[in-house]
Amino acid sequence: MYSLPRILVTMGEASGIGPELLVKIAQREYDAEIVVLANGALLNQLAGEMSIPLQLLSIDWNRSPQTHQKNRLYFENVELASAPIVGTLQPENSPAILNMLSRAGELALAKTVDAIVTAPVHKAILNQVDPQFLGHTEYFAQQANVAKVVMMLATKQLRVALTTTHIPLSQVSQTVTKDLVSQVVTIIHQSFIGFGLLAPRIAVCGLNPHAGEDGLLGHEDQTIIFPAIKELQNKGVDVKGPFPSDSLFTISKRSEFDVFLAMYHDQGLPVVKAIGFGQCANITLGLPFIRTSVDHGTALDIAKRKIASSDSLNYAINYAIQLAKGKLPQ
Repeated sequence: MYSLPRILVTMGEASGIGPELLVKIAQREYDAEIVVLANGALLNQLAGEMSIPLQLLSIDWNRSPQTHQKNRLYFENVELASAPIVGTLQPENSPAILNMLSRAGELALAKTVDAIVTAPVHKAILNQVDPQFLGHTEYFAQQANVAKVVMMLATKQLRVALTTTHIPLSQVSQTVTKDLVSQVVTIIHQSFIGFGLLAPRIAVCGLNPHAGEDGLLGHEDQTIIFPAIKELQNKGVDVKGPFPSDSLFTISKRSEFDVFLAMYHDQGLPVVKAIGFGQCANITLGLPFIRTSVDHGTALDIAKRKIASSDSLNYAINYAIQLAKGKLPQ
């Protein structure tokens, strides 16, 4: 679109730390234009309470992007049903938050923005309004009419993608199929090629302890995951496994592979968050646009104290900027 990326940042849950983080990232420097979807009155209120200078400017989507300037944010206002009470969830504002996400997706699909970066939402309260809502990842996939997307968390040291995401652990073994593993690896492979890494090296975790230990601890690794990997290898994909996950994320393995595929949420994400919490981005692979996010939640318990770190949001924004420029952050 433009040589200078236009990055759209959503405020997340209005009562959480998301709006506070937007005020704080306004103080940073970015080689891009930063536009936020947020309630302007709330941002101004928070800036005043934190004694942080902030100038909000209404965005003109028809002009070329301008490089971000400290203390200034371009924004499109999000109208809320009630004035937010920081730290207290208000169900009446949930429809506005869902509309904000819909608007973000519209702008990305129309190529009006080069990437979306999302501050955290409260999944449970949004699910009360939209029973189909499970999270940003699933929401944007449905809006974009994409059958399958892949969630990946990344730091400078480690990238971990997920075969299954927000489902109960009791449903994982029946959800992991040969077709699913093949589909997820293919999305990872194609996405990394799009990011400029022409021969991505992919390591796949086993589902069971010790990757099943030859069937002693479960059959899925032998009968589901390994056959999927062999078929992908025959198609020229550089993928290996399944490996025992308890020894897969070592420093030596991180230099051997570009990305690791975990079978379920808490198999992979605790590792990447332990290594890089606060310097970690959530990336959705397989969408027709770039989407990154923070690696934390709404933090309602500390929202009133205004002590939240903006490091993760800053990292997610910079990750999106690099991807928008056609570079895979190293």
